[in-house]
Amino acid sequence: MTESREYHPKGLLRYPTYALGKLHKSMHAELGTSLREHWVLTYLSEFSEISQQEMADALGIDRSEVVRLVDSLEKAGLVTRTRDPEDRRKYRLAITKSGRKLRDETDAQIAAATDALLVRLTPAERATLHQLSLKALGYDLDEL
Repeated sequence: MTESREYHPKGLLRYPTYALGKLHKSMHAELGTSLREHWVLTYLSEFSEISQQEMADALGIDRSEVVRLVDSLEKAGLVTRTRDPEDRRKYRLAITKSGRKLRDETDAQIAAATDALLVRLTPAERATLHQLSLKALGYDLDEL
């Protein structure tokens, strides 16, 4: 039998989400980063001082997962978590200068890894893949 990383069941290859998931997993394994941690840093760089619940809702992940991610990022000095002055039960999240730096570095690494993974596609095919992915998610391409 072939190695598990080389084996791709034909039944699963019919699904674009499976193929894109394999690309995603391969890219982050190469980078040694967590995609979800990168999501948190990217979101906080655009929307600061949000609650953990707002983050969970925005990213579509469980609140307990956000807590785990933020714990790790906070220990690394990449985000801060402070009590919400209006509701002491909640925490407000913000990205630090170190968090922004890491996010920028990771963005560059992701761009390079994406280029390497999609090397078999022409620039037009890459653009089409991206546009169709966004369209499938319901985004208005004219607003991006």
